[in-house]
Amino acid sequence: MNPARHFIFLTLGFHPDQVGGAFRYVAEVATRLAARGHRVEVICPNADHQRPAPETRRGVTLLRFPNGEGFFWTNWRRENAAARGLLHACLANAGPAARPLVVVCHAFLAPAAADAPAPQVALFTGPWAEEFLFSRQARRRSLPKRCFDTLVAERLRAVERAGLVRARRILTISEYYVAQLPQWHPIALPPVTMMSGGVDAETFCPVTVRAAVRTKLGLAPDELVFLTVRRLDPRMGLLTLLEAFAVARREHPQARLWLAGTGPQRDELTARAAALGLGEAVRFHGFVPDADLSDCYRAADCTVVPSLALEGFGLVTAESLACGTPVLGSDSGATPELLAPLGRHLLFPSGSAESLADKLGEVLASPASLPARERCRDYAVRAFSWDRPVAALEQAAVELTGPMR
Repeated sequence: MNPARHFIFLTLGFHPDQVGGAFRYVAEVATRLAARGHRVEVICPNADHQRPAPETRRGVTLLRFPNGEGFFWTNWRRENAAARGLLHACLANAGPAARPLVVVCHAFLAPAAADAPAPQVALFTGPWAEEFLFSRQARRRSLPKRCFDTLVAERLRAVERAGLVRARRILTISEYYVAQLPQWHPIALPPVTMMSGGVDAETFCPVTVRAAVRTKLGLAPDELVFLTVRRLDPRMGLLTLLEAFAVARREHPQARLWLAGTGPQRDELTARAAALGLGEAVRFHGFVPDADLSDCYRAADCTVVPSLALEGFGLVTAESLACGTPVLGSDSGATPELLAPLGRHLLFPSGSAESLADKLGEVLASPASLPARERCRDYAVRAFSWDRPVAALEQAAVELTGPMR
């Protein structure tokens, strides 16, 4: 192993304090870096105002600044100023031999590191402006509001671009993002390294007696469960999933659909499920803590990832497969990278309720058409190791900060 290094992460969240794939990603790599003997500090918002400003968790030092409320741009400046103060304090306390590496995990906090006297890498887990625009365009908006949205997106894109250019290297999570970055930012960018995502194969693993888990969760032996674990957001394609499930279930009344997660689209989704007459066939689980999430995967017969756009690396795909549960996914974003090695037949056209209904119907008519659970588990363990992103960050630290004194 390389000599111990010093990593300082700037992030908008740290799992499980804040829910989201990007926050879990940061927590996983930061914790593993600390376990390998590195000094790791994480600067993030105190989202619920309930947590201690400084806290040490599993070897990682969490340094929290107040999470603002009110007008976005005012909070953005205030929070970046607070994060900048914490960052410069970390650098001042590092000592002359530490050679810290600053890891900016979201463009929101890129200004906080603008004048940091330490090399930076950008951990790119999603395009800020594109995600903002998609969330706005998924709703009905007047022409003046759409014009305003475009102006805001340009500002977000400029902030993100400045942060990327300032970095010495960009680390990202899929080949899809590697290809898209020059499209979103058609300028000279720093070198881009794809370091993939991972899965905790000890937490997310199969059980010997799966029937016992299903019984605990209230399932009858003949019920076939489709599961989706998603933020309830328009980009995730959950309305498409409901429409497709309603069609597929007509000939298979034993089918069930579970939705785990929270988000702004909850009311719309529940209303649509009711309008489709799905009743108890659909269950909204809300937020599911890690301790229970593995059992949801194990109990399910198939996980569905119906994303419409901008899917960078679906941790849900890796987690489900590690539990032995097959996955159907849309052909959007990076999902084909993850599922194609198991079979192209697991993919369906993004946004097509008709195609997804056909796919769900195939599974209901012939569950054996899915990959065997043992094969899913073996593939996930081989393909999705957290060692890869950890090693990429260690290598960046060696190359950008030089040898330890």
